[in-house]
Amino acid sequence: MKWIACDALIGKPRAPTGEWVSSRADLLSEMRRLGIRKAMVRHAAALDCGPCPGNLTLVKETRGQGPLLPVWFLTPDGTEPDFCPDSAVTAMLKSGARAAWTEPDAEGFSLLPWCSGALYEALQARRVPLFLDYLKIKADDLDRVLSDFPGLRLILLNAPRLGRNRLLYPLLRRHPQLHLCLNHTYSVFRGIEDLCRLFGSERWLFGMGYPSADGGAAMAAVMYADIPDAAREAIAHGTLERLLKEVKT
Repeated sequence: MKWIACDALIGKPRAPTGEWVSSRADLLSEMRRLGIRKAMVRHAAALDCGPCPGNLTLVKETRGQGPLLPVWFLTPDGTEPDFCPDSAVTAMLKSGARAAWTEPDAEGFSLLPWCSGALYEALQARRVPLFLDYLKIKADDLDRVLSDFPGLRLILLNAPRLGRNRLLYPLLRRHPQLHLCLNHTYSVFRGIEDLCRLFGSERWLFGMGYPSADGGAAMAAVMYADIPDAAREAIAHGTLERLLKEVKT
């Protein structure tokens, strides 16, 4: 089976710890070990040094590395010289990246449309997937964003181990463009089966959890889930491939 991970993160942490640091070489080694063909990659430098240096570092680290698909960090104020989010999205697409991520608290802005609406509009118009960390946003804010921008392809990372989640399920019912990354954090008994039964199989993406976890755990959850093979293929690679193919460059 083809596997494409949507959630890899490389780069040094904000403060040196003396411990192991995730890197391009280590990620590629882990992908070979697990048989993962490609991975969407974010870079920690976008948080530690700022979006522009982080994206430049990401471009350098992924250039010429076919298995590594860059994910740019974007903010609602865009970048120099015009500070326009639409221009930032255009620059991202010209670089070859087909997906974006952001963290409001890390960069000091609001997720809500009054602050970030122009960014969502630019992403929605081009069908660019946006990754957000579930643990770093509020469900009410997410509901408002997706209500105002129903065409925004939004992928939640680190969906929690909470079984039949009382926040996620209502959000999934209300917003058809909301997708989940199924990595090690979504370790829910029969959780994948329940998601596919209630919402179909086209909204879930495989995540390897790098560098926080061994990707084999998430792979096993998908492989042993009691779901049709077509659903398994969609989770492993099909849904992500479709989302990237539909991006308007």
